[in-house]
Amino acid sequence: MPCKCNKLYIGLIIGLILPIVTSWLIFYFRFGNSLSLNEFITGLMEAHGFTKLLSISVLPNLAIFMIAIKLDRLLAARGIVTATLVYALAIIILRFAL
Repeated sequence: MPCKCNKLYIGLIIGLILPIVTSWLIFYFRFGNSLSLNEFITGLMEAHGFTKLLSISVLPNLAIFMIAIKLDRLLAARGIVTATLVYALAIIILRFAL
């Protein structure tokens, strides 16, 4: 029986949301008590660290991609790769624009 979660848009949604959640978790566990989220983002922009945070936060997509491949959810895996490429393009643009 085919899985209903083996859809391109499901993988795309997972691939776009997971880095945001990962970035928030990095902020919360590292600076949650001392900084607000707005101060954290402003400090990252001033120190040119925003692209580095995005680069690290995309790494969990690799684990989800490998799980999707192992479970034979190839369309979902394609969506995760597409989302990762969107983040890569955004990181490149931000890196050279800022």
